[in-house]
Amino acid sequence: MKIQIDRNGKTIPTDDSWQFGIGNDHACQMLRADVCEHVKLAHDELGIRYIRFHGIFDDDLLVIQRLTDYFNFAAMPWAGKVQELSFRQIANVFDNVLKCGMKPFVELSFMPSAIAKGKKVGLRYRNHIDMPKHMARWCDLVEKFIRFLLERYGKEEVESWYFEVWNEPDLPIFFHGKQQDYFELYAATARTIKKADAALRVGGPSTSACRWVGEFKSYCEKNDVPFDFLTTHHYPGDGFGNSFGVKDAFKMMKITHDNAKNGVDLGDTLTEYFFKPDIYKTWTKGILRKLDETARREAGDTPLFTTEWNSMAVYSAPVHDEKYSAAFLVKSVMDLKGIMDAYMFWCCSDVFEELFILGKPFHGSYGIVNNDGIPKPNFWGFKLLSQLYPERLDLPVTNDAVEYSVFVDGEKTQILLYAQDFDYAKHDTTELEITINTSARSVTKQVIDDNHCNPKAEWLKLGKPDLLTPAQVKMIKESTRLVSEPQAFTAENGNTTIRLSVQTNDVVLLTLE
Repeated sequence: MKIQIDRNGKTIPTDDSWQFGIGNDHACQMLRADVCEHVKLAHDELGIRYIRFHGIFDDDLLVIQRLTDYFNFAAMPWAGKVQELSFRQIANVFDNVLKCGMKPFVELSFMPSAIAKGKKVGLRYRNHIDMPKHMARWCDLVEKFIRFLLERYGKEEVESWYFEVWNEPDLPIFFHGKQQDYFELYAATARTIKKADAALRVGGPSTSACRWVGEFKSYCEKNDVPFDFLTTHHYPGDGFGNSFGVKDAFKMMKITHDNAKNGVDLGDTLTEYFFKPDIYKTWTKGILRKLDETARREAGDTPLFTTEWNSMAVYSAPVHDEKYSAAFLVKSVMDLKGIMDAYMFWCCSDVFEELFILGKPFHGSYGIVNNDGIPKPNFWGFKLLSQLYPERLDLPVTNDAVEYSVFVDGEKTQILLYAQDFDYAKHDTTELEITINTSARSVTKQVIDDNHCNPKAEWLKLGKPDLLTPAQVKMIKESTRLVSEPQAFTAENGNTTIRLSVQTNDVVLLTLE
């Protein structure tokens, strides 16, 4: 494959919307020292500024406690009326966020059980997903919460935060209600926030698969409901409407039977349940850009934030620990070219408990940092993006087997190569000959492939221990860091030619000086 580059072409600003923020499971995790270390690493190494997580009002943060919450008092008359409202644990969470160098992107969720209309829960940590029993009680909680923030952190600081109402209200696992219910909940919440401080920024609808964006905006405009930004989520597969049917249920029962009989553990069983590479290879390359373009048309000029995205919405998928994820995120960010105002990857840490908290060092969770604080290939993908020069050649999006983007800063040039492919089994090799009209004095390369930035491979060499020792963690970290290596080249007649080979889902950054 021959690539001819004219570095004197038209340029556009390099898209850094991914540095706006990142997600991280649910609020209670920010009380853990190890998770805070992972979040601080993302800020310090990658320049990520905001963090978003679920469940700031969940019962595990003890916002509203009742005498009846302890079963010995449940039968006592009036016990349910004896309550305590406290934001102490929330204060600890936000204090830790700020100590990490981040700012909160506050997702207002879920419903404290004390004021919930029903008893519906969604995830492992028993988040209550009903509407409030009385909207006035919810609004009173929100107002007190906002006033607490303003008093504790100051008006100037809190006005630099963002407030997003709920998470994925279009999915029954996160919201027990209809679209109109969510719109009414949003309206009441937004008006309450603006009443406390009109300068605070509030938005929604925080939907999956870029749903409801236009409908939500239209509802707010017609009903004079304040909204400062729009939010949505997407993953590959969203555009195809992932489904779960009877055949899947029977297949899972057979897997369960066989694995129980053969002693297969929980993590590997979940992988067999949900990881379906034969389906993934049929996905359309560049699907996230298509979804982004549709959402942007519906949003118009309103700031538009993708507050969740990843290579797939599949827990315990091996790709999250491998170069597949790095190539996907580089491709997705390169495709953006200014479409989104924020592009927040899901998520930071592998310490994650929506379904289970799996303990193995590499178990296919969504994070960029594993349980032991080891950066994964997707972390190093973002590290490459953080090094890009401020101007980029305005080249078309191609969806070729190997794509490239070019960045310039004065006489310096960078060429970013990425061979992203959804086919997990593909291991094709492409020989590249790159010619660019500049005479380089030196060329270096940084690589994410099977032999570079691959901590899972080092873990496998150790025999896949369930728990790494501190010495093993240190060794893996040191041996899998992103490094700069010399790249052979020829320079003559004002041109530089570079020859190298890349394999499927490799990522390479060439720097010419």
